[in-house]
Amino acid sequence: MRPLQPRPDRLLDPTTNEPRLGSFAGGLPPVVDWSPLAGRAERATRLKRWVYAAVTTRDLYLAVAVVHLGYAASAFAYAYDGASRRILARRSWMGAPQAASVRRTAAGESIASWWTHDAWIRLAPAEGLEVDAGDFRLDVELDAKAAPPAIGAVARVAPGRYDATEKRALLAARGTLRVGGRTLSLDGGLAGYDFTSGLLARHTRWRWGFALGWTQGGEPFGLNLVQGFVGEAECAAWWRSELVPLAEGELRFDERRPASPWRVRTVDGAADLTMTPGTVHEERKNLLLVRSRFAQPCGAWSGAIALEGRSPLVIDRALGVTEDQDVTW
Repeated sequence: MRPLQPRPDRLLDPTTNEPRLGSFAGGLPPVVDWSPLAGRAERATRLKRWVYAAVTTRDLYLAVAVVHLGYAASAFAYAYDGASRRILARRSWMGAPQAASVRRTAAGESIASWWTHDAWIRLAPAEGLEVDAGDFRLDVELDAKAAPPAIGAVARVAPGRYDATEKRALLAARGTLRVGGRTLSLDGGLAGYDFTSGLLARHTRWRWGFALGWTQGGEPFGLNLVQGFVGEAECAAWWRSELVPLAEGELRFDERRPASPWRVRTVDGAADLTMTPGTVHEERKNLLLVRSRFAQPCGAWSGAIALEGRSPLVIDRALGVTEDQDVTW
């Protein structure tokens, strides 16, 4: 098991002006500012920022994201019913860069906003999540007091290109989702988020897995694994009040059928899981200079994770997602 470093007080080393690379317990420093490494024009094309937030109960998984690409922006939200294995509602938007904001506060809190004529979104994982999009309304309060620490990772992802990401899980959630004339309670749920900011290569690809739920013994559990991109530095499990670093993930699936089961392992074999999708949130865009292929199956996780010096964590029905992302931006 790799050791996690303490969270740095700043992103760039003041002596070398280079990013402080590593894997950090407690997340990222409060300020994530790449301007010393890139001028305004380069940031407009290469700086990518997003917040992805998820809330789960025993039978419901909600995902909301706001993405700022510099020259454009996008957002999506969907609700997945794990009992019936179907999407209850799904919304997706594209817009000008002014439609979105993704930032960090001086206290190190990640906040994303989206506003267009038909939708308003505010993701503030330290406080709550709000979506007002016609008949899709989400209002959730989040409490991180008893949650384990975030993991932060800063990595070189290509020559001269860097990424910083902060992942956290097992925040307590309470609130409601109103969709299709129904009001669903999220009280007693779990939440997690992903804040990412980076000067990224024009072509970027990764596979990712994220799970939230309870172990077979009824204990809160979260998982974040990635293959490629940032790699091992951001891979971790959350269990009870602990943050446990993991090796890099291997996510295998039939690319022609992303709705078929995914085999998800760590390269050292400590984690061996299956994610069985119930549905797939998929987007394909070809805007000539910008092209993307994005598949995010949503479903149930099962399997086991061996923890050093402890009994394995056995997961038989945690909800979550896998993802295959291939984008030229």
